[in-house]
Amino acid sequence: MDDNKMQNLLTKEDREWLHGLGLNLSTWRDLTCAKFKKGTTSGELMSIARDGCIYRDGAWVNPGDVAEEVSKSITWNAQVFEAWNYGFACKIHAICATLSSFDADILLIASGFAKQDLSELSRASSEAVAEAYRDLYGEGEEDEEYCDE
Repeated sequence: MDDNKMQNLLTKEDREWLHGLGLNLSTWRDLTCAKFKKGTTSGELMSIARDGCIYRDGAWVNPGDVAEEVSKSITWNAQVFEAWNYGFACKIHAICATLSSFDADILLIASGFAKQDLSELSRASSEAVAEAYRDLYGEGEEDEEYCDE
């Protein structure tokens, strides 16, 4: 069967899905080649990933847009950077758990969390929040004395 007859069998949705798949595979190819190229920076990898395409919730989407949307959704702990960063990383990892391994890798790189350890981010968040609390309210000694009275 020639290509023209095959194209006629495809719906508009089929062609859009195949186009997205092509973009996704190109993203994966570009990232893989960049990883093997000596001297490629994490910023360059992030740029490639952010311009790419992943499959999420039944649609082809831009991972840079996903990362941006998630970063803006972290508001409850936005006053302490480390807490915000940990919340951001957790949400990205939760999304990655729903993606193919290739797409998860692309999203982790696009969001800047590819080489970040969640345990370390959690520890840094806890320490920063505790420090901010101490800075705002002191060590709590006055509170303890007040409660003893």
